[in-house]
Amino acid sequence: MANSQPSNNMGLCNQCRARVPSEFFTRDGKTWIRKDCPTCGPNESLVSSDAAVWQAKRDLWKYVPTDRVACTLNCDQCGIDHKPSMVFLDVTNRCNMNCPICIATIRDMGFDFNPPLEYFEKIFAELGRMEPKPVVQLFGGEPTLRDDLLELIAIAKRNGLKPHVVTNGIRLADEEFCKRLCDARVPLRFAFDGRSPDIYERLRHNRPAYEKKMKALENLKKYSKRKHAIIACAAWGINDQYIGDMLQFIHDNRDLISDLGIIPLTENWKPGEFDAAKTTTMEDVEKMVQQAVPGGQVEFVPAGLAYAMRKPRSFFRRDSRSEILLLGGVHPNCESMTLLISDGKTYRSINHYLKKPFSQVVADFVDASKRIDPALSRLDPTKFFQRQRGRFLAIRTFLPVVLRSVDFKRLTDGHPVLGLAKVIWTRLFRRGTTEDSAKGRRPRRLLRVAMLPFEELHSVDAARMENCKAVFAYEDTDDGKVKTIPACMWYPYRNPILEKLSKKYGIARRKGETQAPAAT
Repeated sequence: MANSQPSNNMGLCNQCRARVPSEFFTRDGKTWIRKDCPTCGPNESLVSSDAAVWQAKRDLWKYVPTDRVACTLNCDQCGIDHKPSMVFLDVTNRCNMNCPICIATIRDMGFDFNPPLEYFEKIFAELGRMEPKPVVQLFGGEPTLRDDLLELIAIAKRNGLKPHVVTNGIRLADEEFCKRLCDARVPLRFAFDGRSPDIYERLRHNRPAYEKKMKALENLKKYSKRKHAIIACAAWGINDQYIGDMLQFIHDNRDLISDLGIIPLTENWKPGEFDAAKTTTMEDVEKMVQQAVPGGQVEFVPAGLAYAMRKPRSFFRRDSRSEILLLGGVHPNCESMTLLISDGKTYRSINHYLKKPFSQVVADFVDASKRIDPALSRLDPTKFFQRQRGRFLAIRTFLPVVLRSVDFKRLTDGHPVLGLAKVIWTRLFRRGTTEDSAKGRRPRRLLRVAMLPFEELHSVDAARMENCKAVFAYEDTDDGKVKTIPACMWYPYRNPILEKLSKKYGIARRKGETQAPAAT
């Protein structure tokens, strides 16, 4: 075992899922996590196919794993207040697909979870009391299978929350349903793995799903008045060769799609159900994107570094957190992200428009933010004059970084003055085509691309979970309190929790049902 990193970290045993001591180490240029289980013996899992890139994220973050980790991965007994930025909420375990790779493994739950609105009224009331309020992701199963989804969305909004819907998109192929959902103006996280039926046959065992998803996207294009995020699953040998085509599809529909999140294929299926020729890690998917972008030069940085910018951001926006795509990673090896910029024909890496590497620019912004944080902390962004002082200080601090970093000649097609004037004019005055104006959508030049680690229990570690800002919310039936569990640790607890809730609240009726079915 080479280059072991001693720590007081914890992981999950690959066999019995016990919480056991763990440590990271490198071997053959890859990063592994070793778990020492007293029952099953030592076992290990692949964390990253590129140890150098994995470590570079820690170096950019200036992360030193020396402190004792308070998290024990016993999330049902945890007293840590995660102050979540994003809350996922299971609204049903019914689904209109049966994917062998499903992270939710709905088909094996053995009971029906589709609680009435009474349950969600309690959850949303509690979440609505949080300050700042988290973004809420309606999850499943497939949320669009709830006949009362629009009522559920309305309850969330009444409690001051901003609900999003995580959907496989199949039901949106129904034009009338899609129109009604669009009228609610709720953002979607639309699952879309690429433009080929072969992808869905291999990855989802559902070839017809491709045409339905394409029809759903056409319907969204027709009726939606806002932009949405695409969430893709990626794996070597399945859809890596289609990433470039998907980026071009997003570019051609950039008035509809604002962000792309990619989840590496997670090995959580039962033996014999699915065959992945090669393990796919976050760094693998980053390489897929790098290979797919014309000109390359794509760099990914830890998304959690955005937290360093929260204080300056608070003087420009009421909510200083991202509410569009990111799960809220606050660890260098959680989410990573990059930016792609349209040249009018396709996306190019942000590096194409910079004088120095993207990672260095991010480091410069983080350092600048840290320098002015003490001064900004003495100002109140809710008071007009103090807010203006904070804005002036932030602009004065960050503008030199921008001027040193950005290649304005390239960014503005060789005409810096005219190009910048065009950008300002478009931003302030131009309303786009008549069709786009009617929908309230404008094509965006910038695309955020994020790698989203999600439910990878074989490689999860306590240090990453300790300050996680993305959680699942639920009611504890024992004491009636609303509690949360970090998103990547939800599934070891989910089934018993949801089954108890189903027995307590019963099952919401579907249209045409005369009696609500009991949980099995």
